[in-house]
Amino acid sequence: MPDLHNVETNLAFTCSYEKDHLPALDPEAGQLYRYARWLRKNQIEKEDPLRYPQMERYYRIATAYGHYKANLDLRDMIGRGTAKSDDPVKETLDLTQELIDRGIPGGYYDMGRYIKAGYGVKQDEELANRYYRKAADMGSPEAQYLVGGKLTGLTIAQPVPFAIGNQMLKCAAEQGHATAALEYANQLQFEKKFAEAVKFFQLSTKWGDETAAYNLENGFGSIPTENKQSIDLGLKQDDERSRRYKIISGILSDYSYAHPSVPELDEIVPLPPAKLPHWNGKIKWLEDFKANVAPEKPSEELMKKLATAKGLDPATGRPKAKAGEAGKTAAATPAPSKTSDRLPLGSKVASGQPCPETGLWQCTHPQATPRQLSLMAGQTMPAVLVPNQRSVWQKLKGEPDQLAIDSEWELVQLG
Repeated sequence: MPDLHNVETNLAFTCSYEKDHLPALDPEAGQLYRYARWLRKNQIEKEDPLRYPQMERYYRIATAYGHYKANLDLRDMIGRGTAKSDDPVKETLDLTQELIDRGIPGGYYDMGRYIKAGYGVKQDEELANRYYRKAADMGSPEAQYLVGGKLTGLTIAQPVPFAIGNQMLKCAAEQGHATAALEYANQLQFEKKFAEAVKFFQLSTKWGDETAAYNLENGFGSIPTENKQSIDLGLKQDDERSRRYKIISGILSDYSYAHPSVPELDEIVPLPPAKLPHWNGKIKWLEDFKANVAPEKPSEELMKKLATAKGLDPATGRPKAKAGEAGKTAAATPAPSKTSDRLPLGSKVASGQPCPETGLWQCTHPQATPRQLSLMAGQTMPAVLVPNQRSVWQKLKGEPDQLAIDSEWELVQLG
C-alpha cells in the first residue's frame, strides 16, 4: 500500500502539472511504443486479429523499460482480452502498482478506478477517493477532472468546494483535457466571464472537442434574440471565423473515434483582435491520419537485445519460462482435443459468460468495438463499445460518444 499520509485532508488545491512528475522515457522503448501505436491506429481503421500479438510484443518490452504509456496500453489490451495473460487481474494490478512505486500520477488514478470497481481488490469508495485525490494533487489531468467534477457537482450553494472543483477543471484543461476545458468554459460563460470562456473554448477545441468548436462557431455567428442567453459569448459577429470553426467541428466530430486534435488552432483561427491568416481548410492531424506514414520499425536485433536483457521472450514480450518449468508445463498440459471434440464454429456466447473455447470470436453487433477478439477458454466474454448518438445538449453535458453494452459473441475460428 503506498504512503498516502501526505494527501491533504482538507480541500485546498494547488495546480500541479503531470509532466513535472514523469520520468524521462527510454528512447529505444519509445521507438517500440510508437510502432505499437501505429499498429493500433491501423487496428481502428480495419481490425486484424493478427496485429494484436504484434502490439502486445512491443508494448510488453517497452513496459519492461519503464514506458508508462506502454504500460497503460498493455493493461487496456489485457482488459479487452486482446493480450494474453495467465492472470489478467493480478497482472493489471501489478502493472499499476509499478507506476505507483515510481511516483507516476496516472498509477494512483488507475488504482483508484480498480478499487472503486472492486477489480481484484476489496471495493472501497473512500479509499478510491484518496487515490483519486493523490493523483490530482500530483497533476493527473484525468484525476483533476474527476475530482473537480465531484466538487462542482455539490452545487454552487457550497462555494468553497465549488471553487476548488473549478480550479481542478482549469488545471486539467491547461494540460490538454478537452472535456475539462469545455466544462470550465461553460461555467465561465454562465458567469458571463466571456473573454475567459472563449479562451477555454479555444483550448478545448485545440485538444479535440467538437462541442467547443461548435460553441465558437455559434458565438461568432448571427445569434437569434431567443437564443442569445445560451449562445452569447460577447463576440462580434465574424462569418469567416464562424465558418472555420464549423469546418473544424465537423472534422473533430467525424473522427472522434480516433481522438483528433488541432494543436495549430491559433494559426488557423486566432482569437480577436488577431487578424485571420490564410487557411487552406486542412488540419495537420487529419493530413497525418490519412497519410498513415509508418514510424521506423524496430529491428529484430533491437527487439532481441531489449527482451533478453529483461528476461523476456523476444517473440512475444512475455517472461521466459524459468529453467525446468517448460518441461513441467508440457507434462502437465493435456494433449489437444480432436477438432471434433471442440466447440463448433458458429457457437454463440453472451457478454459476461466464461469463454468456452480458445479461438477468434466475433461480436454480432454491427457497430461494436471491437468486432473480433482472440480469447482463451475461461476468459470472461467482454462487453463492447457502440456509438452513442448524442444531441447537442448531451454533448454539452459531456455525455460519452460511446456506450458499453453487453452483446453476443460468435466463434469464427478455432485457436
